[in-house]
Amino acid sequence: MLRARTPRQVRQLCAADEDGYTLIELLVSLSISMVVIGISVAVIVVFLSAQVSTANSINAASQVRLAQLQLQSDIQSANPLGTQASVAAYGDNLSLTTQPSGKTVTWAYSPTTKKLTRKVGTGTAVVVVSNMTNGDPTAGGIPVFAYFDHCGTNLASQSGATPSSISSGTTVVQVTISVANVNSAPYGSTTAVSILNNPPGAVAC
Repeated sequence: MLRARTPRQVRQLCAADEDGYTLIELLVSLSISMVVIGISVAVIVVFLSAQVSTANSINAASQVRLAQLQLQSDIQSANPLGTQASVAAYGDNLSLTTQPSGKTVTWAYSPTTKKLTRKVGTGTAVVVVSNMTNGDPTAGGIPVFAYFDHCGTNLASQSGATPSSISSGTTVVQVTISVANVNSAPYGSTTAVSILNNPPGAVAC
């Protein structure tokens, strides 16, 4: 014989058949999901920043290497070195006549624009390196160019040095280029290049 269920029994059976989440469970799940998403986004941002930094560092190193190779070629074939307007100008500037082409090449660094340019003859100056951090040599920065004789003496730092004495006595030009692109590690290189057309001579050190 079937018996009718009481209202209380009906409510208990309905509650037992309900499948779902409570509001608290939903809030907890949502919070966990937000934390996981936040961590994932942070990891992606760090990864992309590292990629950009690596690319910028590689670009900076490539700029410096290409500039050094071009400078090496110009300096080795120089005859003669050009004379600057003042002794102080030698830290930022290098002018020379390359042989056997006879072309005049002018290298110039601007502490203001932080660019190193190369100009052939009366042509347009071409930017070879940008974002340089050498600073202003007249204000304690690192000179891009330093001029040495065959005894290893820095001619521009000598008492009584003149533009003429620097240009005529130089046998080695030291080039220092320091670069720091945005979001990249600083990169610098210093190389000494001998002027093949200007041998030391017979003067003893």
